[in-house]
Amino acid sequence: MSDPRTILITGASRSIGRALAAHYAGAGHSVFGCARGAGDFAHDNYTHIQADITDEAAVRDVFKAVVDAGAAIDLLINNAGITQSKPALLTGSAEAAEILETNLIGAFTVLRETIKHMMRAKHGRIVNISSINVPLGSVGGALYNASKAGLENLGHTLAREIGTADITINTLGLSLVEGSGMAEGLSDKGLADKQAELIKPDLITTEEIAHAVDFFASDAARNITNQVVYFGGVR
Repeated sequence: MSDPRTILITGASRSIGRALAAHYAGAGHSVFGCARGAGDFAHDNYTHIQADITDEAAVRDVFKAVVDAGAAIDLLINNAGITQSKPALLTGSAEAAEILETNLIGAFTVLRETIKHMMRAKHGRIVNISSINVPLGSVGGALYNASKAGLENLGHTLAREIGTADITINTLGLSLVEGSGMAEGLSDKGLADKQAELIKPDLITTEEIAHAVDFFASDAARNITNQVVYFGGVR
């Protein structure tokens, strides 16, 4: 994106969200980040809002803060989520509910409020962050995989519901991201097994993710919506 945009990134206090916030703020965009925790990233172009996306009132407060700052969100990177690394049979109901509340219900609340916000501006771009674990059905992440599959389907339906507006909703399914803790959290065998399932097994970078986001956010992609693009060569 060459022109300065106003971007909202959820889950911006760590890992991929934090890296994207730093990338876009450094590139001259006005970035609002929200997360349950406090942010440790400071930049003149960055505003951190502490908010839990499972709290509906807190999500509304995020958009109030954006409007009070005189801004309008051009791009949402719907990134917030919690992972799972446990067999389904050992996953308790409370843990399952927490994953679904954050990755699906919370993500939906952010989507709903973002679309309302963008409808007023009659323009907007939304990129949901999913995972290659959806098509791969990776063992040890049943609830995580299900929540991200739900997010993908939610994007499909919402894209149709708002099809007449100049708002697009697309999804990126990330493979293993360098420096995010994804690869570091796997054993050598686990990492090798995961990479063996991919046509393009190399770790991806924040810059590669941003390049894909930039495409979906570009004017040239104004007629591209309701799409899921996976890194790594899975489908």
